[in-house]
Parts: sequence; C-alpha cells; structure tokens
Amino acid sequence: MDLQDEVLQEAEDLAKRSALYQSRLPPPLVNHSRLSAVAEDELLDECNEIWKELGELAVLLARERALLAELSVQKNRVPKPLPINQEVLTCLGKQELQNADKQLEMILSCVRTKKKSLQEQLEREQKWLQEQLELEKTLQEKHEDQQQNFLTLSENSVIQKMKMKMEKVTLEKENLLTALGNFLDVHYPPPSEVEATGKKKRLAPKRGENTANLITFHEILEHLMTKSMKSPQDPYVEVSESFWPPYVEALLRYGVVSRHPEDPHRIRLEDFHE
Repeated sequence: MDLQDEVLQEAEDLAKRSALYQSRLPPPLVNHSRLSAVAEDELLDECNEIWKELGELAVLLARERALLAELSVQKNRVPKPLPINQEVLTCLGKQELQNADKQLEMILSCVRTKKKSLQEQLEREQKWLQEQLELEKTLQEKHEDQQQNFLTLSENSVIQKMKMKMEKVTLEKENLLTALGNFLDVHYPPPSEVEATGKKKRLAPKRGENTANLITFHEILEHLMTKSMKSPQDPYVEVSESFWPPYVEALLRYGVVSRHPEDPHRIRLEDFHE
C-alpha cells in the first residue's frame, strides 16, 4: 500500500468517526429556522478550516508510519559482503582512488586560485601602504617646512615690529630732546647770553662772577640723565663750580632734582616713572 492509499484510508476513517460523532450529538437547543447567509458562510469557513487541519494531520500521521516502516526495514537489512575477487577489489580501489584524486585536484585548484587571489590582494595592500607612507612622509616634510617658514616669518615679524618701535621711540626721543633744547634755549639761555642781553634779572650773574666756565642748563640735565641711566644705584652728581647756582635752585624749586640726604652738594634726577 502506497502513501496515497494510506491517506485515503485515513480520510475514510476520519469521515466515519465524524458521522458517528454527529449521530451522538444532543438535539439542538434552537429551532430549525433558516440561518442567515452570513452565518452560513462563517459556519462553512469554520468547517473547511477544521477539515483542512484534519487532512494535514492525516498526512503527517501517514508520513510518520512510512518513516517508521522504512526505519524498520533498514534495521533488518543485512549488508551485502564485498566480492572476494581480487580483480574486482582492485578495480573498486582504483575507482575510489581516482575519485579521491579528482576531488583532491579540485580542492588543490581552488586553493591555488584562492592563494593567487590573496597574493594579488596582498600586493595591492602593500602598494597602497607604501603610497600612504610616502604621502605621510611628504606631508610631514611640508608640515615641517611650513612650520619653519612660519617661525621664520614670526621671528622676522617680531624683529621688524621691534625695529619699527625702536625707530618710533628714537624719533620721539629726538623730537622731545629737540623740543626740550628749544625750550631751554628760550627760557634758560647760557649765563653768558643772560649777562649780554640783560634779560631775566633774577637769573643774571653777579658782578665779578666768571661765567666762562659755567655749563648750560641743557648740559646740567644731560649730566643728571646720563648718571641716572649708567648708574641707577648711585644717581647723584657732584655740584661743581661749573653748575650755575640759579639753575640748580630752579631745578630744586620745581622738583626736577633732589639733594642727597647727607651731602647737600650732591643732587640727583627725580624718578618720574615711579
């Protein structure tokens, strides 16, 4: 009996069981009035689904029995012994060796192909790596050159700015010194000129006073500034006979200089920056 006959037999058994089940059902609780079309359709759909499930179950049961039968046959089958003929054994051995040789050749061919592909890929990767290393080296050299150029430009820029500032300060200093000199020439002329012009009687030298060795107001300030710059730890200048007393008094009166606290014959330029 094949599988189809078994399925038909299972279906007949299920139909008989269903008919038996229908005969044993209790009487319906409702009257036999005709159902609506929708209710009939739903009922038919449910019946079809149930029959479909029953059919699938029957098929599965039939397959299970078929597999169990085949398993029983395989367990009870006695394997056929190999032929004792040497030529047959040799022929079978050669055939097996040829089959194995073919399989091994196919495997070897696949391995060689894979190896070749991997070697090519390795060469490409090594070439790409070499290019990246060269590119990195080039970029590093460019970076170092750019950095060196930047440092050089920065240094040159700083030096240039310092030179410009120095020139500006020097020019301002010269302008200030020129303005100071003009101011002193006008308001504090040399003692000889004061004596000759007779201007500013309070600054005029006394009679009989020798003005040939007296230095100018400008020169007194230069002595004081030079001393303050060269030796700030001892900025005092000795008031010699070449310092005209009216000029020294004017500097003391206006707070430009101050006397030494222990030696009144020594004066220094005040620290205006403090």
